[in-house]
Amino acid sequence: MRKILLLASTVFLLHGCSVFSEITALRKCEFRIHSLEEPRLCGIQVSQKRSWKDFSFLEGQQIAATLLNSSLPFDILVNLEVRNPGSRLAAVNTIQWIAYVEDVQVAQGAVIQRVEIPPSHGRVLIPMHLQTDLFEFLEKGHPRSMLNFALSLVNVKDRSSQVSLKIKPSVMVGNRTIPYPGFFTLTKEFSAGD
Repeated sequence: MRKILLLASTVFLLHGCSVFSEITALRKCEFRIHSLEEPRLCGIQVSQKRSWKDFSFLEGQQIAATLLNSSLPFDILVNLEVRNPGSRLAAVNTIQWIAYVEDVQVAQGAVIQRVEIPPSHGRVLIPMHLQTDLFEFLEKGHPRSMLNFALSLVNVKDRSSQVSLKIKPSVMVGNRTIPYPGFFTLTKEFSAGD
């Protein structure tokens, strides 16, 4: 019985050291917005649109009908890059995020999955799907920010908008979540032609 307890406590201690090592390694990791892909406005792919003239008649009708219903749905794939310059494996189990367009909060969510970042400058991309209704922000008194963003979606006069993410990664220790000590902000300029 004594050998079993000794073995169990050794396994628990080694597991605890492994998790502590992952937390320490995560603190050294570098986060950035790698890319913004597949922007869709009212379900229409807008990454290849260069001006309003590039929208077909049917696409224009689709946007107008959606606006008449007090809605302007927008979604985009945000690829978050995590680099590990350290010598130990880093891991993250959850990433809470809050998205901003031109300093206006437009969406929030979480990626809940274990992601391991290999040591020695290893990197991983974590896809995050941002979905929001821009009409809501037009009504709330942010029309200039949202208009600038809408124009950047179709690359009118080479406009760009600033997209920011506040993120907070967390690691699981046993069945308990240990969050990063606070949110930190990542920013990227966005235009549909990129």
